[in-house]
Amino acid sequence: MRTFVIGCNHKTAAVDVREKLAFDDRRCAEALTAFHEAFPKAEMVILSTCNRTELYLTRPLQAPPRLHEAIEFLARQQGLDSREFASSLYFHEDSEAIRHLFRVVSSLDSMVIGESQILGQAKHALELAREQQTAGAQIEALFQHAFGVAKQVHTQTQISSGHVSVGSVALDFSRQIFSRFDDKVVLMIGAGKMGELTLRHLRDHRPRRVLVTNRTAARAQEVAQRLGVEARPYELLGDLLVEADVVLTCTGAAEPILTARGCADLPRRRKYRPLLMIDMAVPRDIEESVGELQGLFVYNIDDLQRITERHWEERRSKIGEGERIVQERVAEFVLERGRRDVGPVVTELREHFHAIAEGELQWLAPKLKDASPRERELIEQMVRRLVNKILHEPVQTLNEKGVEGRGQIYAETARRLFGLNADERE
Repeated sequence: MRTFVIGCNHKTAAVDVREKLAFDDRRCAEALTAFHEAFPKAEMVILSTCNRTELYLTRPLQAPPRLHEAIEFLARQQGLDSREFASSLYFHEDSEAIRHLFRVVSSLDSMVIGESQILGQAKHALELAREQQTAGAQIEALFQHAFGVAKQVHTQTQISSGHVSVGSVALDFSRQIFSRFDDKVVLMIGAGKMGELTLRHLRDHRPRRVLVTNRTAARAQEVAQRLGVEARPYELLGDLLVEADVVLTCTGAAEPILTARGCADLPRRRKYRPLLMIDMAVPRDIEESVGELQGLFVYNIDDLQRITERHWEERRSKIGEGERIVQERVAEFVLERGRRDVGPVVTELREHFHAIAEGELQWLAPKLKDASPRERELIEQMVRRLVNKILHEPVQTLNEKGVEGRGQIYAETARRLFGLNADERE
């Protein structure tokens, strides 16, 4: 099978591009179903987070989708012209695609190096693909191996020690803005996994009060009770914005929940006290023009990247060790899969050529009536040695390409060149 990844992340695409390509669970399921119908022989997982949207694909050698077909599929699913985002995409294939996935799941490619949320997001993405029947044996094996790599990287390097998440970076950023934090009221809008993780980090900063609100009131109440903060009704969001000094947002809304029009009266109601608003969501929760209102200071997830440099410096030595582990595990996976790709065709080649040799020896046998048993044995040995010598270079090349992750291409070529009659090809 061929393996590909097509996607964009916080390094290649600004937040306005990423939010156009982002999938929530419903739209992800719809896209996976459409993919299965369009490309029944291929497998796919869609990994969509606030910092990346990636399509991981495996397909038989001669089967679709090709690169351009996958890009157009993504464009159709998002209702876009591919020219709007193609320049922000990256593309990796085979061993490089495997390496990319291992780095992503191990959080070596994250905006915040060492964050652990990406592993859960990748597992959730795989589960969605299973439900929509786009995760077969190939994708399953690839992702399970990636999860093992992530566990090894985090265990051996301790790269996730301390507070490392987008939420913790947002809070560090807040602390840099204000000279003191113990007199501040912090409002968290959104009580999902990232929101809850951010609230956990927030306790260490000891603000005066912490409020949480969510469209689903029961979820806000549950998180508030668990973390010892105050749950407030979402219907009172306007009043909560007046009360807060810092607003953190991370909802799953498809459109901004805070717009310039909706917030137009907020500065006056706040008596023009400054309000720091940090939007951690993709798609964004806060309309960019809100930041043009007097006293409202809006930052999005791309603005947080400045803070991550310090985290990166602290983890530089751990990153190197993590990269070494990833490289070793890529080689291990590629070698294992390469053997599966080329092993059968090597066997088929040997059987095919030795069968031809045996047929020729049988044709020759009646013509060797006057030959001695020793002479017959030498002729048979010569024929078999000749076959082995002819096969030596092709077999060696197949094995080498298997190690490089290109075994299936050469295996299929060998089958076509020599007319091997194997079972149904992948």
